[in-house]
Amino acid sequence: MSATGLRHARYVAPIVALAMLVAACASPPPSASPTPVPTPVVTPDPHLAAPATARDVFIGLGRAGLRMTPNTAAAGIGDAAVVTRINATYLDWPLDVFQFRTAGHLAEAIAGWDTSEGPGSGDPAISLVGLNILVTWGPRTTGEKPEPPDERQAKALRELVAALEPLLSPLRARTVVAVELAVAPTSAPSSAATPAAAPETTPAP
Repeated sequence: MSATGLRHARYVAPIVALAMLVAACASPPPSASPTPVPTPVVTPDPHLAAPATARDVFIGLGRAGLRMTPNTAAAGIGDAAVVTRINATYLDWPLDVFQFRTAGHLAEAIAGWDTSEGPGSGDPAISLVGLNILVTWGPRTTGEKPEPPDERQAKALRELVAALEPLLSPLRARTVVAVELAVAPTSAPSSAATPAAAPETTPAP
């Protein structure tokens, strides 16, 4: 190569290198990877579908933390409208969960409720109704009106209502003491734990 060519190459090489550097700087930066959108966590709806089962209600009460002792379960119990009855003990009072065939059958069974007064002789102190389920709590004493719950049981009643409403709302109530419900009014006169397992259902004698 001639001397002139060498001088030309010495001038051109830096210019080419500078042009390549400028082009590299002018190139847009690589696009960042899109941030993945977290999958929303779906909270299951605890509300039961009609017709609900007594077993599902009993298990739901246990999951809510109610300290219950299951005793017996029977199918039929001589009433064609009642499918299953679960008997348990809750704070020294009997607690029964009745599963009626339909909400209509249950509505017929409680059609005689006097909405202006509380329970009478032979009735449990607490009766709560939702969907096709009737939950009663308290002893049945013939000849006497049921006694109101004591202070400890009154607190347990609030916990019972709070556990039933997500499962069976709207609730109706017939009680010896006023209870606060989310929707339906009570018909009473003015004035943390290990879930229990539901007993297996067996045919009634």
